[in-house]
Amino acid sequence: GLGLRIRAASRVRQPPVGGQPLQGSVQSRLPGCALWPEQRALSSASSASVAWTEGPPETPLRRLPGASAVDDADPSRDILEDYPHAYEGFETEDGEASGGGSSGSSHDAGLLAKRMWSCARKGVRGEEVWARFTQRVLMTGALMGSRDVAMIFFAFARIKYRDVKVLDMLSPFILRHVNDFTSLEVVMLMNAHKKLEYQRIDNLKLLLNAICDHQDEWTGRHIALAANAVAHFYIYEPSFWRMVAVSLPKLVWSMNPLELCNLVAAMARMDRRDMRSLALIARMCRRCAERNLFSQETLAVSINSFAKLDFNHQSLSKHFEASVIVKLNRALSMGPDYRKSSLRDVDVFDVQALVLTLQALVCLVGASEEVIEKLLMLISWSKNEVSNFQRRTLKTTCIILRKQHGQLCRRLPQDVRNALHELERTPTEVPTFESRWMKELRLTLQKMDINVELKAVVDDQVLDILLPTSNAVVCAVGPFAYYTSSTNRTAYSKLHQRLLEAEGYTCMVVPYYEWAELKTEEDKMVYLWSLGRRAAARDRADRANEAAPSGEAAEALTSDLSDIGGRRL
Repeated sequence: GLGLRIRAASRVRQPPVGGQPLQGSVQSRLPGCALWPEQRALSSASSASVAWTEGPPETPLRRLPGASAVDDADPSRDILEDYPHAYEGFETEDGEASGGGSSGSSHDAGLLAKRMWSCARKGVRGEEVWARFTQRVLMTGALMGSRDVAMIFFAFARIKYRDVKVLDMLSPFILRHVNDFTSLEVVMLMNAHKKLEYQRIDNLKLLLNAICDHQDEWTGRHIALAANAVAHFYIYEPSFWRMVAVSLPKLVWSMNPLELCNLVAAMARMDRRDMRSLALIARMCRRCAERNLFSQETLAVSINSFAKLDFNHQSLSKHFEASVIVKLNRALSMGPDYRKSSLRDVDVFDVQALVLTLQALVCLVGASEEVIEKLLMLISWSKNEVSNFQRRTLKTTCIILRKQHGQLCRRLPQDVRNALHELERTPTEVPTFESRWMKELRLTLQKMDINVELKAVVDDQVLDILLPTSNAVVCAVGPFAYYTSSTNRTAYSKLHQRLLEAEGYTCMVVPYYEWAELKTEEDKMVYLWSLGRRAAARDRADRANEAAPSGEAAEALTSDLSDIGGRRL
């Protein structure tokens, strides 16, 4: 049986997956497991057996060597980390796996899967321990059932240990047991793929179809977990989002702030602007903000996500701003050393949350100067912790600050102004990318004997086609600059054009769907010539308006018919 095969396999002494032999003989301690915390606690400190670490819960995750660089600084955080009972049904109080939960499964999880999950729950992060676990999984993979596959994936995801060879071996068993997984196991498997950054689109689409077949079993947790994983891998599945829109009116009232945050963040990542669903989520977010239930990271992500989806409601913005002020005042009362405190004990904004909130309130939503000044003060205190991507966001925000809040910038304290000046002048090392059709547009302009430059004008990561002789920029607006299934430009796309115009450039917008209709080189050249003539005519009209007299003389230039039409509007 299964126990005899595992016991026989455990007697075979082989090197771990990494190829390096381990010190000490730990193969025969327990079948199916290399080393256990209980055994390690009883062993002496001078023992030459496998080293392991079990850090306290408040210590940051130490990634295992050989694991992928999973981004621990994700502002939306992983929903599983904040669900202490998300894995209920897999273990009892003594740490052993329970027998229920897997409908259609012929047997409970095996000993190896139980022990892997137990080590993951206890925080055992020793590289050698998990290397031995992966070796056991490779040897006994053919005997695993649905519960084994699910629990092993959950253990790897919780500890963030990524071994592609083992994951590739387990993937066919997802197809084999896809009908045996419960709905919660399916969405947790999808989220485990996200945590491990394991981009197997075939697995994800298979699991997504499975969760769509169990729509009647959905809860708020199912929607949040599934949407979080689908958006992470950019899986555009219209049927899934339609089911979410249908189920949301019944389930949104039972969702907590973390689930609301993950759902709206997933919609923002997919640029899915469903006004009916957003209105329901916004109503629940307003209630949570009234009671100050949002944590610092969920509040920042929710504000930024609604702003990215161009959903600005006065009541929602008012309650969000009140919640922001509470957390800002708490951080300011602690002084410049507020970042040295434990964020689990004191709910104050971290650097990522500060940058997201400042960008949303200054560039997209709008806020009082009091809130902006407090945000800038906290960012100046944490300027040494700012990363390249955060600095890139702050640079674009500073352009809007100078143009729209000039008086505020002049009355800021000297240390805050010095910090902003340093952030703006420090070069940012972020990758840039030129799309295929932007390159085609640039080459067409060069064929027309027009002097063009490809450079980052206002955003260090976004390339623009600059016409230096006319101080104009050709904005190549691609499909990702529009909301899904619409021709409405996203808030970030419109913000980029505003930044260019604020710096004095003339913007000539070329939508991708218009450019795709042009089949020949002659058609493309005629289109660009006409675009340039329209831009030049618009500039002449703007200069004429600026030179027009003001006051009563300007009113005299307006006809009576125009006045009547203006009153009706």
